This record gives sequence, structure tokens and C-alpha cells, in this order.
Amino acid sequence: MTAKTKDGKVVFNQQKIYMPQSPAKGRDDKMVYGPHRKSGMLRDTALQPGQTRSETMEIKFPYKDIDKEGKKVRTVTAKELDVVVSLWHLPAGGELASLETGKGKFLFHESTKRVTVK
Repeated sequence: MTAKTKDGKVVFNQQKIYMPQSPAKGRDDKMVYGPHRKSGMLRDTALQPGQTRSETMEIKFPYKDIDKEGKKVRTVTAKELDVVVSLWHLPAGGELASLETGKGKFLFHESTKRVTVK
């Protein structure tokens, strides 16, 4: 999930991983994420078909503290944020930013919503 101001400045960026997790080859203490490496299961945080999840993330709007008549006053510098939520499938795991779209990562769904503070 990413939140950007109107001018494109990223003020929030967070990822959440939903997948089965197991130790490497079922024996080590090193975690692996690719489904082709699973031989033992530690926990399953995967999204099953038709299953929905609700997540809560708190995004701080950009602000500036200003001295006004001897008091600190906090003013919001960007009153609108564009929040983009993307659901990616990474069949072999890895870092999202380093994978090529259509080969190592596949975009299932993306939604953008403008959030305003009044």
C-alpha cells in the first residue's frame, strides 16, 4: 500500500505478505517463501480462494509545526492523499521491486482512492 500527495511525493509505503512459510527444506531456521521450496509448514498466512481480509493501517498526513503567538500550532501540509492498494502474486517469492512484471510477479488487483482530511 502506498500513499502519495498530489505532487507524487510518497508519504507512506508498507507491504504485507500473505503466504505459507516454512523453514528451508523443512530443516533449517532460514525462512523461504517460494511454494516450490515447501516441505514443512510453520504457519499459513496465505489468502485462500474467495477469502477476504481486513487490514488497518494508520497513515499520518504530512504536517508542519509552526510557532504562532508563542504556541506551537500543527498544520497539515497536504490535505489529500491518493492511496493505492495493489495485490501481487510472486510465485517464487523474492523482493517485489527487483522482479519483472509478467515473469516473477503478477498484478492481480489494484485500487486507488483519494483520502481527504477536513
